[in-house]
Amino acid sequence: MEEAGGGDFKINITDILIQKIKINGEWKIRGKLLKMIPIERLGSGIPGLDEMLEGGFPIPSTILLSGEPGTGKTTLAVQSLFHGARQKEIGLYITAVSEPGWVIQKFLSQYDFYSQKLIESEVVQFLDIGRIKDGEKILAKLLGNIERFQPKRIVIDSINPIRSRLEDTGEYRELMYDLLSSLKGYGCVTILICEASYSDLPKLSEAYLSDGIIVLSYREMEGSRKKYLEVLKMRGTDHTTGMRSVNISKKGLLVYPELR
Repeated sequence: MEEAGGGDFKINITDILIQKIKINGEWKIRGKLLKMIPIERLGSGIPGLDEMLEGGFPIPSTILLSGEPGTGKTTLAVQSLFHGARQKEIGLYITAVSEPGWVIQKFLSQYDFYSQKLIESEVVQFLDIGRIKDGEKILAKLLGNIERFQPKRIVIDSINPIRSRLEDTGEYRELMYDLLSSLKGYGCVTILICEASYSDLPKLSEAYLSDGIIVLSYREMEGSRKKYLEVLKMRGTDHTTGMRSVNISKKGLLVYPELR
């Protein structure tokens, strides 16, 4: 402990400065952060994306993955899930459309990143919430399974059916707020897939509640539709701005370093 004149003293604890000062005759303790605490990141597993995100998704964080049908949202999200599973991270895929697991797995099996072995060994878990119509029960089901499996990555595909079931009752916004707040305590990255275009985003509560927003889109150029990715928001990240071209093949989704 180092004592200064007038009763002030300073204690350096790693990167925090603690000061005891006298204000109006009373001793007060105050702390000051001396250094920025580095943000832990989780590699996305998407070639070209981590370079746009200073190394990956912040931990913990909720990412809104938005785009119109056919832009590659599920491919990107599940590719990231299996990438983590190969690093021995538990991944949880949650479907909100009450689709049988074997149908989803049949679709995914066309990609090289898919591994039936990771599913059989329960490193990748599947959960169906498509039949639940009550907001409190959906939240309980989600948090119960997150507590049970302790996943490092979560994919919810998609939030649109949940919104359709709950929006009229006013439960949807409350569910999203409670879910996203609770997820912070699990130290995981959650990807919320959303069927929405650029113009829809300002109307969505999830866009304001999420830590990040990634938009996939397509444009017709030279007689064919080309796909693009843009990071609109990523909290705590000096992310690359502007659209980048993407390609989807048997290997999965790839982000090019420039617009093509």
